[in-house]
Amino acid sequence: MDNRVLFGVLTILFNNIGVPCFILGKAKAGILRIVLNFVTCGIVGIINFIKGIMLGIKILKMTDEEYAAQKDTLLDGIPKE
Repeated sequence: MDNRVLFGVLTILFNNIGVPCFILGKAKAGILRIVLNFVTCGIVGIINFIKGIMLGIKILKMTDEEYAAQKDTLLDGIPKE
């Protein structure tokens, strides 16, 4: 996704259900987030929601050049494929 602001807002709002993963084409990671959220009764979802707020703010503070350079590595570690 090339629109940094839209991606940042979607990350803040929907990181716990894997929407940023699906947008970046990492469907396995998105499905893993949904399954882990369900299996842990929402505990992983709460953690991903908090991480999504931090990541979304980081994305919104980036310049377009920084976003283009780091776009593929933004979701590293939340959870991996």
